[in-house]
Amino acid sequence: MTKEKGQTVSGKQLRKLKDFFQQHAPKCVHKPEGMLPYRYTTPSYGVVAGADDKATVAERSTTGHYLQMYDWDACFFSQAAHRVGIEGLEKDVVANFLSLKQADGQIPRTVSPGRVWDLGDQCKPFLAKTLLAQVRNKNGSKTAGEFGKGGLNAEERKRLALFSAYLTDLDCYLGYFRRQRLSKWGLYHWRNVLESGVDDNLALIAPREAAKDEDDSMARFDDGRILAVDINSYLAGEYNALARLAEACGNKALQDACETQASELCQAIEEHFWHDKLALYCGYNTADNTTVALRSWTGLTPVIMGFAAEERAHRVIRENILNQEHFLRPAGLASHAVSEPLANQQRRGLYGRAIVSNWQGPVWVLPNALIVRALLKYGYEREAQDIAARVVATLGKGLDDTGTLYENYNAETGAPLWAPNFMSWNILALELVELLE
Repeated sequence: MTKEKGQTVSGKQLRKLKDFFQQHAPKCVHKPEGMLPYRYTTPSYGVVAGADDKATVAERSTTGHYLQMYDWDACFFSQAAHRVGIEGLEKDVVANFLSLKQADGQIPRTVSPGRVWDLGDQCKPFLAKTLLAQVRNKNGSKTAGEFGKGGLNAEERKRLALFSAYLTDLDCYLGYFRRQRLSKWGLYHWRNVLESGVDDNLALIAPREAAKDEDDSMARFDDGRILAVDINSYLAGEYNALARLAEACGNKALQDACETQASELCQAIEEHFWHDKLALYCGYNTADNTTVALRSWTGLTPVIMGFAAEERAHRVIRENILNQEHFLRPAGLASHAVSEPLANQQRRGLYGRAIVSNWQGPVWVLPNALIVRALLKYGYEREAQDIAARVVATLGKGLDDTGTLYENYNAETGAPLWAPNFMSWNILALELVELLE
């Protein structure tokens, strides 16, 4: 039995959760269709992909059913799909997105067989990481979540070289970020908070007070002008992943260029984003030249991606991640520190973004799974197991009560919140199950 704050996770419960993934995860994988020439995925299982392609409002906004392929949802799902017997999906996901690349490197982040959604938003920088994960998964590596410099063995380099045809397109894709999202400070920003995927992230919309009623306007928020911690962390990882691909393919020039980009970006993250008082990385608002000094899980991403300075990484872990006053809650790690004034556990986002999923407090499997990986990397095995137990217990109870999984859960009670039949990166919970076993 794995114990957590009075909760236990039995072998029977672990098996039930594993069986659920085994049964329902394959329903998220769809055959090539329309503009998607390879197998593709939807975050929701048991849906007709693209059924709302002609609708004005996507079903995601009304029912919580996601009928499109989303960038990081598909990347993270594909990275874990081998755990339920689905092989090679990483390559198919990446190939689909690259097949939609424009000449300037723009790749849409949301696609379905007959339509591109969220026009103007760029596919998040996880494509090279996903190819690297396939190689490491195929080779039986436990380090698929690590994208730092080096670490590939001869067999992994040989397998990675099979993706040489993608080098030019991936380089062009990252070039779009440099041309369209890079500031004069050498740090990147999102086009808007929705492009980030953390739909109502308070670290990106930076509200000073709660909206008094529902307001769907994006114009009054500073999200497009905030140099964000997460995009810079993801890009540092993506440059290093592409460097490994270039190295395997013998392209020394591209390898060196990518390693230089990653190194300079990591240096800029440490120089500009570290907030010593909060022991966290915080974004910078160029609209008013202020630090966005609040605790969101995206401020943990330099630690998650493995690039944080060692001493700072341990401070982030001890003073934030494992601190019950901030992120550590009964149901898992909160997406936004409960100590923040605007933190909440609502089903949908509040404070001006009432039509989106809520990252302002609820537990999501994605940051929890990624943080567990980071804790193991930094030597916090017991603490990683404790968080894994909290999350698995939350998913298990929700499954018992509702018969399905949800997109997010109340961090205090574990109650399922929004979007039933949600699979996506919930499949990463299989890593947590394996850790507990």
